[in-house]
Parts: sequence; C-alpha cells; structure tokens
Amino acid sequence: MSVVEEIKRRVDIVEVIGSYVQLTRSGRNYKGLSPFKQERTPSFFVFPETQTFKDFSSGEQGDVFSFLMKKEGLSFGEALRALAKRAGVRLEERTPEQQRSAEYAARLRAALADAAEYFHQLLTSAPQAAACRAYLREQRGLSQATIEAWQLGYSLADFQALLTHLTARGYSAQELVDAGLVIQNEEGRRYDRFRGRLMIPIRDPQGEVVGFGSRALDGSEPKYMNSPQTAVFDKGRLLFGLDRARRSIRDEQSAVLVEGYMDVLACHQAGFTNVVAGMGTALSEAQLRMLRRLAPRIVLALDADAAGERAILRSVQVARDVLDREADPLFDARGMIRHESRLQADIRVAILPAGKDPDELVLSAPEQWQALIAAARPVAEHVMDALLAGHDLRDPAGRAQAVRAVAPILLDLADPIQRDAYIQRLAARLGSSPRAVMLTVNAVARELRGQVRPQPAEQAGRPRRGSDLEAHLIALLSRRPSLLLDANVALTRANLDVLSEADFSNPALREGFRQLSRAALGAPPLPGDEAEDWLAIIADEEVPLLDSDDDALLREALIRTALRLRERNLARERDAIHLMIEEAKRSGQQNVAAHYNNDLQRVLTQQLRVHKALHLRSALPVL
Repeated sequence: MSVVEEIKRRVDIVEVIGSYVQLTRSGRNYKGLSPFKQERTPSFFVFPETQTFKDFSSGEQGDVFSFLMKKEGLSFGEALRALAKRAGVRLEERTPEQQRSAEYAARLRAALADAAEYFHQLLTSAPQAAACRAYLREQRGLSQATIEAWQLGYSLADFQALLTHLTARGYSAQELVDAGLVIQNEEGRRYDRFRGRLMIPIRDPQGEVVGFGSRALDGSEPKYMNSPQTAVFDKGRLLFGLDRARRSIRDEQSAVLVEGYMDVLACHQAGFTNVVAGMGTALSEAQLRMLRRLAPRIVLALDADAAGERAILRSVQVARDVLDREADPLFDARGMIRHESRLQADIRVAILPAGKDPDELVLSAPEQWQALIAAARPVAEHVMDALLAGHDLRDPAGRAQAVRAVAPILLDLADPIQRDAYIQRLAARLGSSPRAVMLTVNAVARELRGQVRPQPAEQAGRPRRGSDLEAHLIALLSRRPSLLLDANVALTRANLDVLSEADFSNPALREGFRQLSRAALGAPPLPGDEAEDWLAIIADEEVPLLDSDDDALLREALIRTALRLRERNLARERDAIHLMIEEAKRSGQQNVAAHYNNDLQRVLTQQLRVHKALHLRSALPVL
C-alpha cells in the first residue's frame, strides 16, 4: 500500500472537511455550503464510503488531498506532509545526506534573512542611503509603511561590508558564497555581490528570504541584478510577492502578473493585493501552477510597448524586465496557451495605456487599473489579433500567410469547441470560409507532426481491478506518451470529452498525467516534488510487455482503460446527482431539482456513449 493510500485509509475525510465546512448528515452522506463559492442552498457533498467530495456549485471534486490543496492553496507535497502528520503516518525518513542538505539550506536561509535585516537597517538610517530613500519616496511614490512591510534595503558601496557583518555573526565565507551574497573570483578573493544598490528581498511562498533583486542607483551596470541560482533560490519556481498575495488571490479567484517588483509594491500599496511578478525570465509552468492552485484566472498585465505587434511577432514573445523594463521575456504566447489547456486555467492579457507602467497607473488612477484588469482578453484572442496585424489581409497571399501564422496557436488549443470558435472568428475576419481555414490549419498540423520523432513501441496488459484504473492508465501512458493523442481521438469519435486532469481523483496521478501530457506533445518534463509520488504508484502496476513490434495492442489497452475510467467516473457523478435531486425534492425546490435533472440527462447520455464505445471494441483482442 502506498503512503497516499495509507493516509487516506487513516484520515476521515468528513473530519478533515468538517473543520472547514459545517456539515450535516444527509442519509449515508454529508452536505454543507460550498467552501469555494458563495451560495445559499447547500450543494457541497461528502461521501464517506468513497472518501470523496463533490461541489456542485464550483465543480470541484476529489479526495481529501484534492480538498486540502484547493482550500489552502498547497502543493501535493505540502498536503501530503500535513495529512501524514494528522494521520500519524511516518513519511520516509531522510538519509543522512538529505538531512545534511536540509540543515545546510536552513543555514543559507538564515544568512539571507540576516542580510535582509542588515540591508533594511542601512536603508532606514545610513547617511549613504539618502539617495535610495529619496528614489523610493519621490520617484516611486512608496510609503514608509510599504518600505517597512516589504523590508526594502540598501547595500553599501563597499566590497567587504556585508561579508564582514555576517562573518562576525558566525557565518562562514563559503556559506555566504553558496547563499549568493558573496562572490569568489578565480584568485580566491571574496567580495560582496551587491554594492551601492536598492535591495528587495525575494521570499518563498512560506515567507522566508531566499534571494534578492537589486537596482543600481548611480548609473553603473548592470542596472538590474538578481541573486544567482542557489540551493534555495530557483527563479523558475518563485513568484515575487506570492507570500503576501496568496490570501487575496484565493479570495478574489484571480491572480495578476505584472512586469516587475516595483509594480507589485505599488499595487499592494494601492490595495490591489492579488498581484505578483516573475523573476525576469520566461514564466514556467511551475510558477503558473502555483497560481492555478489558488485561482482559476491569471491576468498578465503588460505595457503597451511590450505587448505590441513587433514583440509578439518576434517568436511570439513579450518583452519585460526585472525591476523596470528590460528585454527579458515575460512569456511565450504559445507556451501560455498550452499552459492554459494543461492547467485548466483562464489566462488573460490586460494592455496598459501607452507610456504607462503598472506602478504609475495604479498609484495615479486606481479606478482605471481596476477597469483594465476586469476587461482583460483571453490570451489566444490577444495573440491572434497581434499576429494578424502583421499581415496584409486585403491580399489573398497575405491572408494565407496570416492563417499559417495563427495555425500553431489554434492547434495549441486543447478544447475543440474553443478551437472551432476561433476558426470561425478568423474566417469571418479574413472573409474566408471556416472550411478553407481548417484545411490550412490541418496542413500546418501535418507539417508539425512530421517533425516529431517516433518513439519505440511497447505493449501492455489489462488492469487488475477497477480501483486500479487511474494507476493503470498512467502506467500504460508512461510506456508511450504519444498514444495519448490516439486515445483522445477515440474519445472524440465517441462524442466524449478528451482525457484531462479531471479524470483523476488521485492528486499524485493527476501530476503524472500533466507530465505525460507534456511528453505527448514532445515537451520536456518539469522538475517537481510530486514526480516520485506518481512514479512510485505506477511502479506497483502490472503492465507486462507483449510479444509484438506493433503498438496497436498498447493503443487498444490505453483506449479501453480510458473508457473504463470514464465509465466509473460517470457512474459516480450520476449517483451524486441523484442525491442532489432527492435533496431538492425533499426541500420543495422543484426548480433546483429540474436543474439537476438536466445534469443527470447529460451524464446518462455520456454513459450510453461510453457503453456503446466499449461494446464496439468488444470484438477486438483483449489484453
């Protein structure tokens, strides 16, 4: 039995959820008001027999891990540790080497925290920091309360100031080098990395200092400089301000990503506390996933120049900087659209007035800022318009080139209904037929597929029992991720939704599906603490290799397993809807019962389609 299953066996989901939601018994189950959405009539149910929950108001469902991750905005690893402690389950002990690494990382964090305090004291009292204080208040409009709350600081224009201060506090010079605070050159000489700069502490989601952003104030280069990659500072897995923005993002169900650190400070000072910033590099899926755990909508607030036609047409990227405006990419538009599909997020783009930075706008015209964020457009719509602006749409050749330019964006849209809507919109814009646009898009798709290198074929066996369906599907998919596309084609032909994270109740296997979906598209895997969890689960799954060089049997096994998993999930949803209908009828809410009857008909229709698809495949070889 895996650690996840052992924790679920020991923890009572009713008790855990009951600490957040006032539950009342409803037959063999429990009901309460949705913890994720405002409502007056209870539509949130907990099912003790299956140790699952279903929220008909927000659409959220899953197990105790899913609930805690959604409610508290935790990663799977954080939820695992919290529930393991609650259940009295001992997680695998660290090896001596892992323990030493953890202790050393804690030591580096302590040095960084002491450095932040030292820099802050210099800013508030040192005569050398007078120009920095004036810059923050007069040019940036930051209040003393903001300066103190974010622990802004100043580093002396001295090569040994911080090194001397921290070694006097007991830190070794090597620890300061490893923390990114001190540089050691080839001759072995050590000196402070940050000198004569505005210092902005960068914190992890738990609020601990892990690095710094800095800005030169005397015209020296580089103007902007971050801490280097260290054991505790990973630019691709951090978001500036998330420790302070987490609660607001969850409450408002929306996160706003701005260009730089100063933008975040100004927005929070103005009362818009759901705002964060990246680390000056392309936004990673890990960063977006952190936000998606907290809210379904992510708004990218971009200045007019960076979001313009020229920048988008240059490899479909938008320029940005760290503290103000330099040419580091904020996001790759195609990447954003893929992320949107995989994360089931709503990613939007808000364009600021020309010549205005977020910090200027939010402090001078907060109402205008609020209106711009509310009017943010879907990322696909924004990118398509920017791409079309680069072509002469009056010329047939220009229109053809425009369709080919937009085709990769359309192909990255996972939702076929959304893709069809954009194709129709594109056709209307060009004065062409949707069929003509689709033919060009399909031609581009064939060209792109021809660039994908084939993977070796392997075959696999049938799942041992119904409870293993999720693990078995992931095990099959891990043999040949590219076959996910075949499974989705089969589901689509049966008028069923394609496979998604919603098909998996186990959060670890959901992470496995995310990673394998990337592999199916030829993208590299993302590093993450959850990888070992899903790999450990499928390691116990029996997937014997078959004596065949053809992958037809593996494809058939994957499709059958996907259909059986969908069959099981629909049955669970059907039972939950029956319960809701009974509840509505008992309370005399006939209109509510009619609403859920519509949902029931949808589920029953889907069940019939699954049964038909399974029946049609019954004559094929059984694996």
